[in-house]
Amino acid sequence: MKTTLKIAVISIIFSLFATAALSAQNSLYDNQNYRRSLDLQRSAKTAYDAGDYLKSVEYAKEAARLSTIVREEAETQRMRWVANSWKNRAATQISFGEKVNAPARYPDIWPQAQEAFALAVSEFDAARYEPSTAASKKVVELLSVVVTEGKPVKAAAKKSAGILPAFYTVRLIPEARDCFWRIAAYPFIYGNPLQWKTLYEANKEKISDPSNPDLIHPGIVLSIPSINGEKREGHWSE
Repeated sequence: MKTTLKIAVISIIFSLFATAALSAQNSLYDNQNYRRSLDLQRSAKTAYDAGDYLKSVEYAKEAARLSTIVREEAETQRMRWVANSWKNRAATQISFGEKVNAPARYPDIWPQAQEAFALAVSEFDAARYEPSTAASKKVVELLSVVVTEGKPVKAAAKKSAGILPAFYTVRLIPEARDCFWRIAAYPFIYGNPLQWKTLYEANKEKISDPSNPDLIHPGIVLSIPSINGEKREGHWSE
């Protein structure tokens, strides 16, 4: 009987050590259940060393019960942190999309991204962290094209392009048609798609509807204003 009790106590205490390590990693030292569990573990060991195995088992079992609660709390805390991180990332991309007129430029994916973000927020507020994380990841995936196209090209890329052109002829590129956004992003233009308005303002009288920057057609020769005092001359050619 004593041997059986010893084995039971040892097994429980070893499992508690693992729980203690997990809890410590998740910064739960201020958790009341965790502190009580540690006290019970010490009591279990004291009773075990004194040969009071029944009492030791009693302490150890209660410590194990509290440790299970601690593990669940630690996992919930971890899931909440992950969900919040993804939600913040999704919010950043939604904000960026609004700044670069993504609703108009990406009418197919923008409503989906907005719907997914609303779901991410509501699920997070309801403490349903897994579906919130999944919804935020969907936002990030949907808007990846917006963020990718919005990244400015480093100045080194501009420098390596040689003499910067003063004029550019709009090309017919089926897989990624020329528009002010993409043209501004070219390293030999500005290396930054956010400068599209500079191109548009300088050339809007050349397009069929000056009030609509999306109506830009192949063959139009665009003037490229200098924005940082850079020297520009000639016509761009591949």
